[in-house]
Amino acid sequence: MNKHIFNIIIFSTIFFHACDFKDQKLEYEETLVVFANITANFPVTDTVLVSRTASIDEDILSNDLWVENAEVILIDSMDVELPFQSLGDGRYFPISEGSSSEQVSSYLNFIIRGGEEYTLVVKTESDSVVAKTIVPSTINIEPLEAMEYECPDGEILNTKRVDVNNLGNISFSDMATLINDPSLYVQSNNIIVDTVNYRFGDCFTQSFASYPYFTVEFESENYRTIKILTYALDAKKMGLEPLDSLSNTLDPDSGGFFDYNYNQIRDSTLVNLIYDTTLGFRIWKGRYPRNENSVPYRINPWQWNIEESPQPIMWLYFDYYGLQLMTFQATSESYFDYFSGDPVGQNIYLLPDSNIEGAKGVFYSSASTSFLVYVKRDNLMR
Repeated sequence: MNKHIFNIIIFSTIFFHACDFKDQKLEYEETLVVFANITANFPVTDTVLVSRTASIDEDILSNDLWVENAEVILIDSMDVELPFQSLGDGRYFPISEGSSSEQVSSYLNFIIRGGEEYTLVVKTESDSVVAKTIVPSTINIEPLEAMEYECPDGEILNTKRVDVNNLGNISFSDMATLINDPSLYVQSNNIIVDTVNYRFGDCFTQSFASYPYFTVEFESENYRTIKILTYALDAKKMGLEPLDSLSNTLDPDSGGFFDYNYNQIRDSTLVNLIYDTTLGFRIWKGRYPRNENSVPYRINPWQWNIEESPQPIMWLYFDYYGLQLMTFQATSESYFDYFSGDPVGQNIYLLPDSNIEGAKGVFYSSASTSFLVYVKRDNLMR
C-alpha cells in the first residue's frame, strides 16, 4: 500500500535621474529556493523542492544545487506538525517506499483544510526559512450551454455542453484508484463521460480564439488566479506508428507510415499523442520533446493559468487523445503574487514575488475540482 500511494504521487534595479544612470551595486548573497503547494481536502500530494542559488561566476552544475540534508516541516493552524523525508535530488515528501504503517497513517490523516493557514519550515545547517499560505475554501464550476461559433470561412458550428461535475467531490483514495485504473473506475462508478472531437484546420488549431469544444464558467470575482491542469490518462499507450498512404516512408508489410521517431522503421510510439509539425502548430505548442529513442511526447499533465470566466476549452488544452482528467484549482494569494512577478525570467532585473521569508520560490495552496472528458480522434484525420 505504501508503494502504491507513493507511486501515484507522482517548477539591478535601475534608477533614472534626468539623463544620469546611477547603478546600485548589489552584493550577491546565497539563499535557499523552495517550491511547495498543498490542496484543500487532500493530504499532501506534491513534493517540496529545495535547492540553493548560485552566483553567475560559480562553476557548478544545476543538478548540484539541490539540497539533500534539509529539515522540512508542514504545520497546520492547530500546531500539528507533518515532517517530510528526503527522496533525493532536492525532493521532500511525508512518506517514502520504506515508510512504516504508522508514518503512512499520520500522512493520510493530515488532511489540508480549506480556509485555514499553514506554515512551511525549511531548515539547513546554515539557513532557516518560513512561508505561510491561507488555503482557499472551495471552487465551483459549471458548464456553459451550447452555443454557435463562426469559423473564419463563415461556417457556423455548435459547441458542446460538457458535464464538468461528473466526479463530484472525489476523495483522495478514489482519485488514487481513478489514476491507477481509469477504465475500471469509470465503469464501476457508472460515470458518464462526454466526448469531444479533436479536429485540425483553420477553424480549430490556430489560436486561443479557435473553436471551443466546450466552455466552463466560475465565479471569477472570488479568485485571483485559476490554474487548469489537463492530465491525459491514456498518454502512455504504445503501439505501431500510424499508417499514411501519402508518406514516402514505407513499411514492407503495410505501406506508408508516419515515422514519428525518424528511424525509417515502423515501430512503437505513443499512439495517443496529438502529432502535428506544421508551422502554426509549432508556434503555439513548440517543438516536441523526445525521449532517448527519439519518440516525441508532451509534458503531462499540462498547466494553464487563467483569470476570467467563462473560459472556452479549445485545442490548446489537449496534447493527447483519450480520457482526460481536467482540474480547476483556485489558488492562494501567494500564487497570484508570484506569477505577478517574473517567474519565467523575461526581465533579468525583475524577480518573482516570493512569500518565503529570506529565500526564493513560492509556497502556495489551492482548492480544486475535477472532471473527466474524452478527446476523440476525428475520423477524417490521422
